[in-house]
Amino acid sequence: MKKIFSVLMLLTVISVFSQKVTIEPTIKVTYDSKLQLGEKNKQSQKFVLVGNSKDYYFAAGQNYLNDTKQYIPSGIDTQAISDYFEERLIRKDGVTNIYVTAVEAKLRYQEKIDLKWVLYSETKMINGIKCQMAATNKYGRRWIAYFSRDYPQSLGPYKFTGLPGLILELYDTRDDYHFTISKIEKHNKLFSFNLGEYKNLPKDKYLKAKYNMDFTMAAFDGIEGEDKRNLEKALEKLKIMHNNPLELKPFE
Repeated sequence: MKKIFSVLMLLTVISVFSQKVTIEPTIKVTYDSKLQLGEKNKQSQKFVLVGNSKDYYFAAGQNYLNDTKQYIPSGIDTQAISDYFEERLIRKDGVTNIYVTAVEAKLRYQEKIDLKWVLYSETKMINGIKCQMAATNKYGRRWIAYFSRDYPQSLGPYKFTGLPGLILELYDTRDDYHFTISKIEKHNKLFSFNLGEYKNLPKDKYLKAKYNMDFTMAAFDGIEGEDKRNLEKALEKLKIMHNNPLELKPFE
């Protein structure tokens, strides 16, 4: 256990260098979601997307407030409040960075995502906006999207982009993950973030490190006896509650 913890602690020793990413958005989108995270664990959550037709940022609403250093009126530091969906995304120049703060480690990985969409003639109205259907297979799921050509930004929830318009609704055919737009607004305030604080790992190593910190004793070195046994039981329950990730097959 100490060996695992030592390896994870090394990830926190990050040489902070300037890798500031700046996005010039033209739009800000808020999505409502229903997430089936695991057995008897369904949650609702708001997400925020800001971007233009090429580059964007996507995160759970509270994490957006954290990253943009916005605070609630009472003056409470929102950094103390976290959402389940802790990963955030920034796409810049065709490369998507997925990053997270897990325990004390700041981690990220990069992907170049190429989705193969099939467009259908079926349409429907969403919030008074005419949308067209599209579908793709990715990460072990089949995804259905409804997008609008009225909004030319080729954006959508999470990693789902590449359609000739903004995605207003996205869900997998099991309906485990369902995103529906609730608000669209013009937005031109620069979004800047320093990714240099986040250790860039290969995706497989990132997933392993995040799993260890979320569901194992790796982050709890030094706990023994009854406290250790109780914590192990709690982590096992947590694994059951969160055993349905959005990416069932992360390398598909």
